[in-house]
Amino acid sequence: MHLTPLSKTLALLGLLLGALAIASSFYTNTFAQMADGRSLLASMFHFFSFYTNWVNILLVLIYVDLFKGFSSLSSPTTGITGLSSIIMVMIVYHFLLSATHHPEGVDKITNIIKHYITPVIFTLFWITNKHIGDLKWRDIYKAIFFPMAFLVFTYVKAAITGEYPYDFLNYSLNGFSGVAPIITAIVLLILFLSSLAIIYDNKVSDKP
Repeated sequence: MHLTPLSKTLALLGLLLGALAIASSFYTNTFAQMADGRSLLASMFHFFSFYTNWVNILLVLIYVDLFKGFSSLSSPTTGITGLSSIIMVMIVYHFLLSATHHPEGVDKITNIIKHYITPVIFTLFWITNKHIGDLKWRDIYKAIFFPMAFLVFTYVKAAITGEYPYDFLNYSLNGFSGVAPIITAIVLLILFLSSLAIIYDNKVSDKP
């Protein structure tokens, strides 16, 4: 990714808000889980059960990577992984989870940041970057690797603990016929969002 003055400002804002929200929610989640009887290690591990946290951490690492001048996490393919995943997080949370999730106090603020503000900031950041046509259609499948890794982690963890982070992924409760359509829809949504990103990248590219 290639920064413009505006995208650099958005990256700094995204970095500060994202890091603050992650640190705050990690702290409150850990102590809330300990209050419910979990050990310190189990409480800390519980934080990583949620894809929202995975993606927000990824975005922070991308911002840090850019400011440090590295290229491994700020590559174009990692960019569309973060972009498609964070928009998906916002959509899924808004339509599937927000009606039954009612955080209070500081948790409410960090929840809004992670599900609504960071998606908007990263989208604007990505759009306002200088695009040089780095993305290819073969990159669309790379955007799936990150959410697939989360699904593998989720079901391995569920096999051990019996806990699922989201009811719509709960195989024990919903069965294959209940879970498979949701996962398919999420994968298709990520592929669709990644396709739009690739089209945009090539359309506004400065490449001759």
